[in-house]
Amino acid sequence: LPSQTFADGCAEVIKYGVLGSESLFSHMQEKGLNFDREAVIEECVLMKSRIVNADEFDHGMRQLLNFGHTFGHAVEKLSDFGLSHGKAVAIGMVMMAKSAEKAGICEKEVASSIIKACEKAGLPTKTSYSPEAIYEALLSDKKRKGDSLTLVVPEKIGTCSLRPTAIEDILAFLQKGI
Repeated sequence: LPSQTFADGCAEVIKYGVLGSESLFSHMQEKGLNFDREAVIEECVLMKSRIVNADEFDHGMRQLLNFGHTFGHAVEKLSDFGLSHGKAVAIGMVMMAKSAEKAGICEKEVASSIIKACEKAGLPTKTSYSPEAIYEALLSDKKRKGDSLTLVVPEKIGTCSLRPTAIEDILAFLQKGI
């Protein structure tokens, strides 16, 4: 794969580490693009399989797979899809972790750890779009249910939680992460 396409895939691997495997995350943070491909791919496939099999219709824990995607999709949309999906997800993961840290939901240093892992994989970690623009773009998120949106929030590396959040509270939360 071209290096930028490969880096985009690494955003998903980093996501799986944050979601449920501190050892996978540490491996990616240490190795960057020189990770053990066979072992990492096997772990990611098994993790996704367990999550999807436990929630086939996407009503519960399967929503965890959206970590980084809510804010990331908004950034991707604002770029008129000029920013690749993997890069947008990397930015979204960092924004979510920063917001969660400042809200006291997440352990300190999670955001900086995600930033280091993303940078080592050649992924961006910030955007120039304003919190207000990102908020407006995420209002049309397909996962929105009426006046709420379920955010996937890291608590520590290897553990995330689902937090249904009122739409009117998302901008203030988002502003903490930018």
